[in-house]
Amino acid sequence: MEISEDGKYMWNGTDWIPNPDAPVTAAPVAAAPVTVAPTQAIVAGTVAPMGMAAAQPMVAMAPTGAMKTEGLDFTRGFSTLKYGFAAFLSSIITVILITIVWGILGYVVFSSGSLDELAVTGMIALVIGTLFTILAFTQVLTLVMGMGISDGLGKAGLGFVGSWKTAGVAILESAPVLVVASILMIIGFQTDGAVSALSLFVSLAMILLFQMGLLAFMARKVAEDI
Repeated sequence: MEISEDGKYMWNGTDWIPNPDAPVTAAPVAAAPVTVAPTQAIVAGTVAPMGMAAAQPMVAMAPTGAMKTEGLDFTRGFSTLKYGFAAFLSSIITVILITIVWGILGYVVFSSGSLDELAVTGMIALVIGTLFTILAFTQVLTLVMGMGISDGLGKAGLGFVGSWKTAGVAILESAPVLVVASILMIIGFQTDGAVSALSLFVSLAMILLFQMGLLAFMARKVAEDI
């Protein structure tokens, strides 16, 4: 009698039939799951099991600028002396520069030959002198305002040279207003009657409003440049 290689079947001459003497093979037993302790991961000083989101450490962000304190701080009032002293020194330099510029302009005007040349150069000198005077006093305002804003933000200030630069850019950006006011002033001096009065009135009104709004405008410029 022929037995299959695995011993499970036998040949009876016609068909393969189960072998009653075949060895019984035990069914495979499923292995019990082995619980393995999760590997500990050290992440930024925090121990967390693998497969779980590691707790991220809380990082305190350092605030930018000056620290805001609650309540009154009477020592801050002494900073007014610093700002006032800076404004005083800058004003001395500003007055000297204005005097020099107006002196040069006056010399050029009175050196003119004819009356027509005197009128033209006088108008030009008046415009240039006015613009420089506005620029000079704007520089003093810019310097002191820059010191206060920079102290409040905890940043470096503009400095003397930087205040001139910021003031100059501000005046250039305000050129359309100043040019129109200057043209109206020239028209007012060159004409008579109602046209002259209206031109001078509008020109002076524009210059007055410009000076009144200059504080807020310069605060924005200083904040942008710091």
